[in-house]
Amino acid sequence: MIKATIYRNNRKRLCGYCISGHAGFAQEGEDIVCAAVSVLTINTINAIEQLTTTHFHCDANEQKGGYLKVMFSDMEEDRDRDAELLLKAMAMGLEDLSKEYKKYIRLKYEEV
Repeated sequence: MIKATIYRNNRKRLCGYCISGHAGFAQEGEDIVCAAVSVLTINTINAIEQLTTTHFHCDANEQKGGYLKVMFSDMEEDRDRDAELLLKAMAMGLEDLSKEYKKYIRLKYEEV
């Protein structure tokens, strides 16, 4: 099962996410749930890196069970609107996946 956590700061703004595990929907290389989660989460961080000036820290380790953790240093109100919009789009996609594939992905929100 994929465990996805989306982090919010005390102002309820998205400020990071952590993904770990494998869906187990199908064999490696054919698992559409893992592929969808990978595309959403990796494309989001690539888009934020290339399209915004928002600073973040990223830790990834395939040997730790498909682990990816991304944290943003300080999401300021005006400066990081584009990054937060991209994070919201990713969260929306993960929410849809978790509804459709309940047995394979668990999504939660956590305040940090």
